[in-house]
Amino acid sequence: MDFQKEVLTLLEAIGEKVTVTVGKTEWQINVIIQPMRYKNKLYIEQERTDLGFKDTECFLYLGPAEPDFAGLESDTVIKSHDRVYNVSRADRISLKGITQYIWAVLTPRIKDGDNRAL
Repeated sequence: MDFQKEVLTLLEAIGEKVTVTVGKTEWQINVIIQPMRYKNKLYIEQERTDLGFKDTECFLYLGPAEPDFAGLESDTVIKSHDRVYNVSRADRISLKGITQYIWAVLTPRIKDGDNRAL
């Protein structure tokens, strides 16, 4: 069994099409992006301010081995059909020294109150 091929098959079946931009290079790939939730309903991504809670929600990204943007988080932007994300952290999941997939923590990229466009 080729685990990397199985990951790609799964992403093609249930993932959503996104554009991953690393520097000036773009890829159109299928990935899974899901909100990170906590079972006790106390969301640590919320910060208390004078105006109330500031939502700094995080999202989990699971994508193919390429593009590999681990270590290039600040140069990477991910665009889905309705949101744009910055990469907070990324890492490679490897078996026998071969990257099988990339996971990352994403945060919404907001400009002028609109997270749909840069």
